[in-house]
Amino acid sequence: MKTRFLSLFIAASCYFISITVQQQQTVFSSYNPEEVAIQNEVFRLTNDLFEAESIFTSCSSCISLLQIIKKVSYMSEGFLIRTLTKACKRTGKVDAEVCEGVIKEQAPIIRSVLPSMTISGRDGHLLCAAILNTCPYPEVEEWNVTFPKPKPDESFLSRYYNNEHKSIGQTFTVLQLSDWHIDPEYESGTDAVCDKPFCCRAAYTDFSNITKPASKWGEYSCDTSMELIRSLLEYIPTVEPNIQFGIMTGDVPPHEVWKTLPILKTKQIQDETYRLLHRHFDYAPFQFMLYPTVGNHEAAPTNNFPLWSSNLPNEVEHHFYNLKWLYKSLAHSWRRWITPFSALSNHSIELNMGSYIARPVKGLKLISLNTNFCYILNWWLYEHPIQKDPNGVLSWLIDELQDSEDMHERVWIIGHIAPGDNTCFHDYSNYYYQIVDRYAHVIAGQFFGHTHKDELTIFYGHNKNQTAKEALSVGYIAPSITPFLNLNPGFRTYKIDTKTFEVTDSITYIANLDEADSWIDKPNWHIEYSAREAFNSSRAKLTSPTSPLSAEWWHNVTEDMEDNQETYEKYYRYSWKSSPLLDQNCLFGEECKKNIICGVRAGKSELRCDYERDVFNGEPQQYDDVRIYRKPSSYKSELHLCGLNLQSIKSRY
Repeated sequence: MKTRFLSLFIAASCYFISITVQQQQTVFSSYNPEEVAIQNEVFRLTNDLFEAESIFTSCSSCISLLQIIKKVSYMSEGFLIRTLTKACKRTGKVDAEVCEGVIKEQAPIIRSVLPSMTISGRDGHLLCAAILNTCPYPEVEEWNVTFPKPKPDESFLSRYYNNEHKSIGQTFTVLQLSDWHIDPEYESGTDAVCDKPFCCRAAYTDFSNITKPASKWGEYSCDTSMELIRSLLEYIPTVEPNIQFGIMTGDVPPHEVWKTLPILKTKQIQDETYRLLHRHFDYAPFQFMLYPTVGNHEAAPTNNFPLWSSNLPNEVEHHFYNLKWLYKSLAHSWRRWITPFSALSNHSIELNMGSYIARPVKGLKLISLNTNFCYILNWWLYEHPIQKDPNGVLSWLIDELQDSEDMHERVWIIGHIAPGDNTCFHDYSNYYYQIVDRYAHVIAGQFFGHTHKDELTIFYGHNKNQTAKEALSVGYIAPSITPFLNLNPGFRTYKIDTKTFEVTDSITYIANLDEADSWIDKPNWHIEYSAREAFNSSRAKLTSPTSPLSAEWWHNVTEDMEDNQETYEKYYRYSWKSSPLLDQNCLFGEECKKNIICGVRAGKSELRCDYERDVFNGEPQQYDDVRIYRKPSSYKSELHLCGLNLQSIKSRY
């Protein structure tokens, strides 16, 4: 429970203030007894919430606290920020500077959103469930997504569509980079253990008492050093000299969620990163296009991407919350890759709030989707009425897929957050899943990031069993370049069939950061594994040297993981990029194993096993398929590495 609280103190602490209209008009001094009483109530309610012995009592506490803070949201912004900051500092769990920064940046948005919410209804239960897992997750609001045309029948697909994309056994190479998280203030020799959520900065170091000096290449408790980035860019062409194109699935800035403002700071980090990438990828030895997507850390404040309908703060000093500056900046940075010298392309990126299309090779359309409109830490998405299709992003996706079906194109979808991730709203994920089901014959691949781990997710027919026969599509979740937290840095390349545009192999490269002190000139970048070689077995057999790594094949791999502990351990170690700091309990624990396999099969997040299902409207749902696992009462979900993680590195040791 402690990790859950620290990961989202800004949300939880906002619930804890009770004050009458008369008290709102009182001027509180630093030592006002009434303010102290409010802070004391914060601690009491915090304990009630996080020490609750059942989901029913924790949910009741969470809803009560939300109702209180909704009343407080009508107060002045200054009072709200001051009180929450004091309460945060008094916990002793979060660094004072982190408390001040994250609350100052995030609270104005929450203050705008909460008044619109129906706290005792679905809105409140959704927030408590999605963010804190203190309420059962509300069932998905049913919405049968409509499509411009019915799905073509199998005979048509086999005669025409699939025949045009018949493999001839040739491949090309694609590069995927993800979760860059470069830290311009990283400095070798500084302390890798500090009181902040990440370390390796001079400002966070007591040079008279260093616990672990940071290497110049990186540390498991820190974001990415420039030296590591340079070594990566120098290494890639030595092992993959003929890359057709690349994709970059989000998150350029560091995890400094408490200090993303002023926006010029975040913007400069991104601008400089893309200038660096242009200098490398636009010229020899690379000379290929790189297609990026928008991560949750691209925004300032972090995670918050408003909708067209959002009730943005009116104050002049909050003008940047509309993120127009971000979309304009990204359009400028990406313009030479998306459609060279095309003003129309730049305009489309801004109009679509970061989403766009490109055609990297003949016969393949790439759709870059701003997936932050499914992100549970995007406060704007809780504004009532909650939108089924925020900003029409799903309708736009359908239009593009239909266009490609009509043109007999294949499609890749790239984004930052996979729809099966535990930080993607169940409703959005369900609707997206329906789209994948409808256009599965068009979609040749999906590629995401966000988790920092080396993972994948399988899509099945909508409302169908999770079996090999019903498996339709695969979402590849790329390893992060950043080693934060406790991971080796990594990247992926794919071998792609030149006709079907399906993945025939996924190859992960890493550097063993625990050996950094022995590196002299450069890190030991090397192939960690080839998916084709690692998971090809009698249970999951590839029939020919050019067979694609299909959804059906990957499902068979998960069955092999269930029955063969060696296969499961292999997958789990690779997901951590062979880090020596992986969770040993999950490596050998049966319940964790079931949860990991469940997550792989969860192309939509409602199929995951790491949340409480809705038990308020009758009995919990039962499933006949024994291969669908549900969360055991004792299971604790893993910390997500790309959220509002406020716990200090020192407290983790």
